Amino acid sequence: MARWVFTQKNNDLLRGPRRVPPAILSILQERGVTEPSCVEDFLAPFPKLTHDPFLLNDMAQAAQTVVQTALGGGRICVYGDYDADGVTSAALLLCTLRAISDRVRYYIPSRFHEGYGLSTQAIDTIASEGIDLIITVDCGSTSVSEAAHAKSLGIELIITDHHSPAPDATPDCLFINPKRSDSTYPFPHLSGCGVAFKLAQAIQRLLEQQGDGRFLKADLNRLLDLVAISTVADVVPLLDENRTLVKYGLEFINRREREGLDALLEAVDFGEREVEAGHIAYMIAPNINAQGRMESADPGVDLLCGDADGRSGLDRIARDMAANNRARKAEQEKTHRLCEKIIGQGGSGELFPVVYAPDAHEGVAGIVAGHLKESLYRPVFIVTDGEEGLVKGTGRSVPGLDLHGMLSSVAPLFERFGGHAGACGFTMKKQNLERFRQAMQEAMAEALRADPDILTEEIKVVKVLDASEKTLEFAETLRLLEPHGEANPKPLFASGPSRVESVHRMGTEEEHARFMLRTGDGTMLPCILFRRAAEYGMYLQPGAVVDVAGELGINEFRDTRSLQLVARDIRRGDGA
Repeated sequence: MARWVFTQKNNDLLRGPRRVPPAILSILQERGVTEPSCVEDFLAPFPKLTHDPFLLNDMAQAAQTVVQTALGGGRICVYGDYDADGVTSAALLLCTLRAISDRVRYYIPSRFHEGYGLSTQAIDTIASEGIDLIITVDCGSTSVSEAAHAKSLGIELIITDHHSPAPDATPDCLFINPKRSDSTYPFPHLSGCGVAFKLAQAIQRLLEQQGDGRFLKADLNRLLDLVAISTVADVVPLLDENRTLVKYGLEFINRREREGLDALLEAVDFGEREVEAGHIAYMIAPNINAQGRMESADPGVDLLCGDADGRSGLDRIARDMAANNRARKAEQEKTHRLCEKIIGQGGSGELFPVVYAPDAHEGVAGIVAGHLKESLYRPVFIVTDGEEGLVKGTGRSVPGLDLHGMLSSVAPLFERFGGHAGACGFTMKKQNLERFRQAMQEAMAEALRADPDILTEEIKVVKVLDASEKTLEFAETLRLLEPHGEANPKPLFASGPSRVESVHRMGTEEEHARFMLRTGDGTMLPCILFRRAAEYGMYLQPGAVVDVAGELGINEFRDTRSLQLVARDIRRGDGA
């Protein structure tokens, strides 16, 4: 059972503009935004917080190398990744470099045949085409041997990435990563595309200093839509500089100036609504990700760069991407059922489930691992068969458990691994799988000894809603906190002890529910619960007295707007 933690501060201790409601000030202070000037910037429609790209290690030399190579007629390859962050990163640098050179190409490795990251085989392929400079985006931080191989072939290499580097070795090349151990960059949590944008920013400034007007600041700013997509999709903290990048990026998305993105919105019947961060997370990013999960990620890059035969060609790519996303959803459901069955057969006794599903679809393993992590509230790895006696694992972790650190402690077991605290992947010999499983159980047992509550979900609730806050006006005020995402989630509020007046089950398997609460002050509060109606069935009965924690929002249906609480957790009305 989840543990509720109320975070509302004493109003007398809150600091900020008087016009800001105490509930919002309390939310901001709990998230580390404490100074009045920082509160102002956080809530501003167009915040100003950004950092100088040249504060990143190797940035000055990297920008100089790129410009010299491009203007000197050298061939450049942008090497990306097959997820939404990698695809947007590649598209961003391609758009940047094509402004000053026509000798630029990209390379996205296949998830199924090459796997994540830079590889010597890919470098050999790229070298055979006479490439002079490779720039990685969203990968490369652990590519020590690959960097050496590129150097042996006489190819210059610039690595731009945001994943955690190996603690004991770094690639011998220009290496731009705010997570470098020697980095003094003020904000380490950029997305891969955010780091690529910083390189583009440095290139633009260098060109401007040289009097070259082919890539202006206005051109740079038009790339912020790609940064916004990647920042939300890759679940990096929506604080500090990221908040600025996403806010401006959303503005450019809603201008609908990028034809490929407009074609994608049309392909999924989005209509003329305003795109918000949630739409990136649940609609735009999944359609981009589905390409790399099901086939090749290349069409996503082509779509975002406008590389097609006019608008009709972009529409065709967008429709194919939407179809792939529908296929991904079907495969995801199949894989989820399979993994649940395997866990059930094992008695769910593992502290750290390592699910070996040899025939599961590798492309959806990460999504399923994430869903299982949420339902079990344990770290989960899904392992599938690879090639030639290898297996591939994809893991997701709960807050407080550093998955990358756990894998680092058994690094010799892997052929390769990477990721960060919350999500990791690896390739290993199949013969090492049982040793890995045992190592994860031991690591989890050790973590529990250090913190017995680490596998108890903690739900942070701002406060119990009072009568003045169960209104559309208050729900609108909460939108000042947008855009929401990692480290800036939608705030949760509690209904307080309330009586269930009515319940309506929805969905093909009645997995969703709408229900009406009569709260303690007599106010009626409409609620909705997604996917977990069976789990909370004992509470979803007319007459039951419950306490609901959820996101206070606005339900817009046709031309009607109404208040609703999107339930996150339900408990007995007496707090038990």
